[in-house]
Amino acid sequence: MRFLLLLPIFFLSAHADIYTQKLYEKILGSIFQERPIAVFATGDARATLEKSKLFYLVANCQESDVAVVGNGFTSEQECKNIPIFTTTHKSYVDLADAFGAFYWRKGRPQIHFRKRGVAMFHLRLSTDMQRFIDEK
Repeated sequence: MRFLLLLPIFFLSAHADIYTQKLYEKILGSIFQERPIAVFATGDARATLEKSKLFYLVANCQESDVAVVGNGFTSEQECKNIPIFTTTHKSYVDLADAFGAFYWRKGRPQIHFRKRGVAMFHLRLSTDMQRFIDEK
């Protein structure tokens, strides 16, 4: 009986991971044209991105096209010249050099891009991503 109760939770969790992976592919895939995209990732993003054929994970920022980081990321110096994309609202606020963020809030995906960060790294957002630009 317990198995039957846990089965839907397992499928919902797996579906959420796939949905998150597809959103990362859509967001970052529209910005970075070179394939596959070299990504330095931390935390949950690392596990999600390694399942995708669009990305390959690297050990440090110097080898990457983009860094995808969450709370507690402290190696800003190491990633100084690399676009930083965050996975939480807190890290988006805390990392002034982050050009964008994707995170979940109240069960809904939140996507943000800093106008200054996008311009600083000469990134081109697709038409459907431009509506997520923060003016700040």
